Amino acid sequence: MTVFSVYAPQSEAPELLQRAERLAFVKEGFSWPALFFPAFWLIYQRMWLELGMFVAILAALQWALGFDARAQDLVGWAGLALILLFAFEANDLRVAALKRRGYRLAGVAIGSGRDAAEFAFFRSWLPQQTRSRDADPVSGEPKRGRGGPSRLADQAGAEGDEVIGSFPRA
Repeated sequence: MTVFSVYAPQSEAPELLQRAERLAFVKEGFSWPALFFPAFWLIYQRMWLELGMFVAILAALQWALGFDARAQDLVGWAGLALILLFAFEANDLRVAALKRRGYRLAGVAIGSGRDAAEFAFFRSWLPQQTRSRDADPVSGEPKRGRGGPSRLADQAGAEGDEVIGSFPRA
């Protein structure tokens, strides 16, 4: 099972689809792409501060150990160790970057893969979003006004219970 932390921006979009697209799923644990392509992974995640620090640390390591042949072997092994450490911490660094951008933890998703985890998360998240959008912020009761699910439910109840979904009762 794979565990993902789900982060949402502080400013919520008015449309449900836009809110869902802005969610960030961050896998817990080791990051294989960050191991094999650390700089490209940082660029893809738009983590510019971390990219600058990563390059600066590699350059400082090169400068501190020197430029002769023996030092190059040592720089290679130290760079490999640094990249391995980065792969273990990459997703935690991404969480820190998201929090810096104003994201907050929205929940946790668990599944056999990313698709299954997203499906499980949205199955519980979507009803909460429609309930909170349709509820009065003060009383918590459904809004009564133009359109919306509550008005449609009132109209359906007033017309009779002859229809279930799209099909008439047999």
